[in-house]
Amino acid sequence: MASTHHPARAVSHRVAVAVTAVVLGAGLVAGSAQAEPERADAVAQVEQAFNAAAAVNEEVNQLTSDIAAAQASIAALDTEIADIQARYDEQRSALGSVIAQQQIDSPLGATASLLGSEDPSSFLEGLSAVQAFNASQAEALDAASETADDLASRQAQLQQLTAQLEADKADADAKQAEVQSAYDAAQAQLSRLDQAQRAQFDSANNASLPANPAAAPSAFSGSAVDFALSRIGVPYRYGGNGPDSYDCSGLTKASFAAAGISIPRTASAQYSASTKVSMSDIQPGDLVFYASMSHVAIYLGNGQVVEAPSSGGSVRVTTLRGDFSKAGRFG
Repeated sequence: MASTHHPARAVSHRVAVAVTAVVLGAGLVAGSAQAEPERADAVAQVEQAFNAAAAVNEEVNQLTSDIAAAQASIAALDTEIADIQARYDEQRSALGSVIAQQQIDSPLGATASLLGSEDPSSFLEGLSAVQAFNASQAEALDAASETADDLASRQAQLQQLTAQLEADKADADAKQAEVQSAYDAAQAQLSRLDQAQRAQFDSANNASLPANPAAAPSAFSGSAVDFALSRIGVPYRYGGNGPDSYDCSGLTKASFAAAGISIPRTASAQYSASTKVSMSDIQPGDLVFYASMSHVAIYLGNGQVVEAPSSGGSVRVTTLRGDFSKAGRFG
């Protein structure tokens, strides 16, 4: 059954506040001449705005996963309900046939017919047969009753799942609009950067190959790293699953799929499913996460990560920033 609890939704309000604050801050900074620290702040604020959009995008990804799970559960329930309905119809038909035949054979009832018998032996034999017949009927009735209860339970479950699915779809549509709004706000801030600021931003978002690549500790993690590095330069897109575009968790999921390991779709779910690792013990192939779970990347060793950045760039190798504060391991 699809989960009815979405932890990622709790950040929506904070994301909206962050985007508003960032936009207002950019408006103040983008006015007249700026001091050098303010120029750096303006670039950081643009990064913040893109990260805010990415946080909502992870909520959309989680809802999309929940919708897919609900649809699969509904399909399975439909099949199960059809099987139970067929069994119930068969049991009901059999009971109806028995009752009808009993009325034909003995319109006044089997017990009334026995009472008219003058032969004691025949009476006792008939009584035993009636008792056995009634016991058999009772068992059949109990079985039909259990099947009917099972059918009603599954139908109620289907109704609940269907209602949750519709709610998730509506929520996903609203969140998708929120992602677009946040992304548009970030792009607007990006357009307000001056030439020096834009050069600084572009430099940070350029795709590059790792310097001094470290060896991964296992074949699984090595394969994941190799796949991620093979995607350098592929554009970032919110909700991207590849192969033509990725978002952050879409890249990590695809990388581990290439290594033969199935991991969840979102950063938060990936962290929950992983073996937790201290940041001081991370190895190449480990996943590293922002504390907010709005971003995830693959650690390469030597203080570098490969990531699909939320800033509208492409898959790149960059430094292990201080924002990465949690780590997990698969394989």
